[in-house]
Amino acid sequence: MNYFSPAAIPWISDPFDCNRCPRYQRYRQRGSTLLEGLLAVVIFSVGLLAILSLLTASIAQTSNVQFRSEASLLASDLISQMWTGDRSFSGIYSRFGSTTTEDYRRWLSQVMQRLPGISATANQPSVTIDSNRNVTVILYWRAPTDNESHQLKFQSRITD
Repeated sequence: MNYFSPAAIPWISDPFDCNRCPRYQRYRQRGSTLLEGLLAVVIFSVGLLAILSLLTASIAQTSNVQFRSEASLLASDLISQMWTGDRSFSGIYSRFGSTTTEDYRRWLSQVMQRLPGISATANQPSVTIDSNRNVTVILYWRAPTDNESHQLKFQSRITD
């Protein structure tokens, strides 16, 4: 093949055919850089929004973990108070079996200070003591950003 023939250089064979002219093709692609830039900005924005939504979800989960930890500590505190006193059924029941006893009320005030969403009518903790001294403590809480209440159920058996 002769490198100087018109077939080797297509725009020489027809100098007025601008579709084959490299200089014309350069002008025809104007705006593609702008389009690529806009597309890059859109992809970056979508990625940034995804990262922000993950950050928001992680903050919400962090507060939920904090309240779950508080509830666990409060239930452990109640069980430890039961272990330190009279461990008979009547001794445990007389101190924590009713919502009117002083020991229960003291513990309830701590629960209300440390867990959100507990009022006199909603999310009250539950303490159940059976005749075999099996104790079940159920704590409820509702963070301001949550749509529903969470609960922690804690069971233990108090023995001599």
